[in-house]
Amino acid sequence: MTAERLSVKNSFRNTILFGITAVLMLSANFFMVMGGYFYETAADMMLAANIALNIAILWDLFLDIRRNFPMLIFVGSFDLLLMGRVYIAFFRNYSQILYYVEAESYENLFCALQIVTVSLLCVYAAYKLSAPLFAKKENKLRKEGRGAVRKTALTPVIRQLSEAVLLISSIAFFLILFQSILNVRRYGYLGSFTVQADSNIPSAISRLSMFFVPSFAVFLATLPSRRQMKLPFAVYGVYMLASLFTGRRNVFVCEALMLLIYCVLRDNLRRKDKRIFKKGKIFWAIVAVVILMYLLQLIAEYRANTQSPSKGFFYLIMNFVYSQGASFRVVIQTVNHWDLFDHTTSYRYLFYPFELYAHNNLVIRTIFGFSPITEIQTANFGQTTFNFAHALTYLVDPDRYLSGGGFGTSFVAEAYVAFGMGGTAVVSALVGVILRFFSSMLTRNWVVIACSLLAVKDIVYMPRSFAFSWVTDVFSITYLCFFVGIYLIALLLVWFGAHIRRAKGPCNYTVPEEEL
Repeated sequence: MTAERLSVKNSFRNTILFGITAVLMLSANFFMVMGGYFYETAADMMLAANIALNIAILWDLFLDIRRNFPMLIFVGSFDLLLMGRVYIAFFRNYSQILYYVEAESYENLFCALQIVTVSLLCVYAAYKLSAPLFAKKENKLRKEGRGAVRKTALTPVIRQLSEAVLLISSIAFFLILFQSILNVRRYGYLGSFTVQADSNIPSAISRLSMFFVPSFAVFLATLPSRRQMKLPFAVYGVYMLASLFTGRRNVFVCEALMLLIYCVLRDNLRRKDKRIFKKGKIFWAIVAVVILMYLLQLIAEYRANTQSPSKGFFYLIMNFVYSQGASFRVVIQTVNHWDLFDHTTSYRYLFYPFELYAHNNLVIRTIFGFSPITEIQTANFGQTTFNFAHALTYLVDPDRYLSGGGFGTSFVAEAYVAFGMGGTAVVSALVGVILRFFSSMLTRNWVVIACSLLAVKDIVYMPRSFAFSWVTDVFSITYLCFFVGIYLIALLLVWFGAHIRRAKGPCNYTVPEEEL
């Protein structure tokens, strides 16, 4: 049993904080049952319960921030993307709260707040309850540090191969990225969603570009030294910055969060006196985050042509939080228009990534005779698709949809419209277990680490994305073939090298201290 589980002080604190959350949630539901005038009180109390829940969770996470860092990032993403607009509206424009959060009534607002709060509670409950499944790995990591890292003779070869693939595929990848930037410049940010731009890029170039992202993940999974990281990080950094010119800030942010999680977990492998991330740097980290939020909001203002010198620093920070919290609209609009959905088929919204994968995969499409799915915002697509982002926007505001706008989607809303509150609880619990797995992912082999790094980008963005896009993104045939191919080539090279040198025994690889 760990010290955390034996701590009476921690148990008492959690009992008080989570107990307050439970009391507020029960009280909110009591006022909801009373109806009428009490709907507003119920909504206010549910928001208070959400705030209390966040305080309890964050307090608990900060007790072991290194182990809990992936979960901490997810909670921050969840609150920003799903609750940012609600927080700003409640404390800045309470008298017009229904207008700013797009709720038709306080009853609907209460329901949406309860859905979001229950989702976060289930994520964290599953995160804590699944601890015994990963206790052995976490304890080994805590005691042995870098000694808990899986070692193999193929690791250096795989690292060199992945770096070579990264550099070669970057040429094709940047060519396609440049075309995306041109399309945004030609048609505008919203217009780029409503047209199918012509592409003169050969299919061979397009397929080669698909290896860029997984090759970088494999490179990181081999735990390279800081010296070995310089060139791949520079190339990937150019990609991250260039992605901002497409107007899509989420690519940059998700990649940055993935790298941050990787660096913090990797730093945890070092001896305490050698670690880079220490308590004294927390303040500067917060400053860096605030500055990044300011710069990202400037990009959004420029994209929308609403930039103005009169808008100060704090005004833009507030606008950033408010705009990022727009995913709450997905939940509230789902509640507002609940009766307009066909609930006999609404479960298909939750599993749309698998449908898209099956239709657009050449092998599966050929075997079953599926037609490819092209996601362009037209009336026909909006009426027939089970892409919740498209379907909800077209259902609520067809004119907005056809002009390129949209509400987006959220795993919370997809799970709720598919199977109600039970579906939200189950999907959220799955997320909690995955986040617990991420805490010890560097103790796994390079394939698992690479898949985890690819998945973590989707997981932290799930409050504004599909519930299962991480599955189809990570376990795509392209990525799986890449992993198998690079392993077989590395195995062949090691065997061939050993044969030339007439090696008599296995080659054992040890991770040097400088590689961490």
